[in-house]
Amino acid sequence: MEQEYRHAIALMRYSAIAPLIPGLPEGYRNLADYLEKTSQKGLLHPNGEVRNYAPKTLYKWYFTYQKGGFDALLPAGRNDCGRSRKLDDDLKEKISYLKGRYPRMGAAAIFRQLKEDGSIKGGEVSESTVNRYVNRLALEAGSTPVQDMRRYERPHVNEVWCGDSSVGPYLRTADGRKRRVYVIALIDDASRLVTGAGVFFEDTFVNLMSVMKSAVAKYGVPRMFNFDYTDVLTIPTYVKSA
Repeated sequence: MEQEYRHAIALMRYSAIAPLIPGLPEGYRNLADYLEKTSQKGLLHPNGEVRNYAPKTLYKWYFTYQKGGFDALLPAGRNDCGRSRKLDDDLKEKISYLKGRYPRMGAAAIFRQLKEDGSIKGGEVSESTVNRYVNRLALEAGSTPVQDMRRYERPHVNEVWCGDSSVGPYLRTADGRKRRVYVIALIDDASRLVTGAGVFFEDTFVNLMSVMKSAVAKYGVPRMFNFDYTDVLTIPTYVKSA
């Protein structure tokens, strides 16, 4: 789980700087303008929250990626083994992530998971401390207004995957031509986890299916699939067996 969490954070960071990799996107005056507007828009954190990161933080991710690639965006592992530790921001973030992705996961299970993946070592944090924070998350969730449930929204993981395509920047191909790319992505409706994504030169159903088959192979089969130009698609038999 520790590795999965670190990878999810790296993906979030990459999503913020990805449009800059082929060059400054159209519509921005300069790099500072892009970073400021991205900061204001916010990023979808793996725990389901939209967070606003400072432009200097976004620039740090961009500079880090330029030097070390995707792996450089992975959060650093812990190096405080053996010292007494309360729930710092890192642990709170991990608990929130687990509870957001697995709503039925109790405090005891979360505590065991954090011990198993090395986030908690020895007796530095007690199960009761984790339990209090989980209860606090539940109270905060209960105090928020009930959200409007749209037609295909579901409360549990893998009930509905939503998909969409987005126009990306122009890239220069090996033959010197400039071609626009399209990003096709899938997201689990309950957990908000991005289950699959791909970049293509064509926005077609065939490319959508390639993203979908890869996602199914990794996360299993959803009960229903919702995409703009396919409306609601029940998963075909040949995808289930992929």
